[in-house]
Amino acid sequence: MDEQHSGEIVSLYARLAALKLLPRTGWLQRGVAQPESVAEHTFGVAALALLVAGAEPGLDQGRLLAIALVHDMAEALLGDLPASARRLLGADAKHAAERQAAAELFGALPQAGHYLALWDEYARGASREARLVKGLDRIEMLAQALAYERAGSRALAEFWEGAGAGWDDEFPTLRQLAAILIEQRAALDTRPARGVYCTQ
Repeated sequence: MDEQHSGEIVSLYARLAALKLLPRTGWLQRGVAQPESVAEHTFGVAALALLVAGAEPGLDQGRLLAIALVHDMAEALLGDLPASARRLLGADAKHAAERQAAAELFGALPQAGHYLALWDEYARGASREARLVKGLDRIEMLAQALAYERAGSRALAEFWEGAGAGWDDEFPTLRQLAAILIEQRAALDTRPARGVYCTQ
């Protein structure tokens, strides 16, 4: 690896490291006082991908983990746009902005085309690996919502709307994971919240 390429990697990593400090906006909007960062969410998705990969035959585990790591990297430039951004801007505009950010982010690297292709694969759900990561992204969100509710938050009901639906037959494990999380949430104590995450 030449010195220029090494310098480009250092520059890109400095941008990506900002994801460690970038809070997930959806949690902030609902009063979670110390929400996870985008990087923490990405770790959760990648960890789930590693754990679930063995239960799903025929997957390219390396590709699966690469997609899991890349899937939110564009947020290093764009920020974490909440679900309301899709509603207000439109899905096409949001996607175009995210893709432009991803292209700019990877642009200086010799492997830029490879990384952008992984991002596109995820965005389009163009492979089994990409579709599994999309499902795990949703599972990770439910698991995090449950963790915040266990800590006392009571403003996250909308994250559970339709949580048991929309799981197709391609990955039965995803439906099973969602069902377990829904069951665990139903068993939560319903006393008034006093946890550190509650702002009410």
